[in-house]
Amino acid sequence: MGTAALLGAALPAVVAAPASASSFSCQPVAHRYVVTKAKAPVHKTPGARGTVIGYVHKGNKVVSRYECQKSDGTWECIERCQVSDDGPGSLYGHWVYRGYLRQG
Repeated sequence: MGTAALLGAALPAVVAAPASASSFSCQPVAHRYVVTKAKAPVHKTPGARGTVIGYVHKGNKVVSRYECQKSDGTWECIERCQVSDDGPGSLYGHWVYRGYLRQG
């Protein structure tokens, strides 16, 4: 998955989750990563419970356009990023858990 399409504002978005969940924050970035996991799931939304829409494989190079910090870790949007401050339902794209990536 190469170049990501970047949609939305270029300003950091602080997104508040419902009262029952932790809040999280997102910011635009331009980081290059190499996938370290043999088969890393790509999620539709940033979170382990998000729908898996594909995979990136060990050695693949990806570029993160947005980064979100949540209670379940840091998530990198690598393609078709849509981030706004309208709430958790406004975060879409191709998201990979940061633990499966290394800078490179």
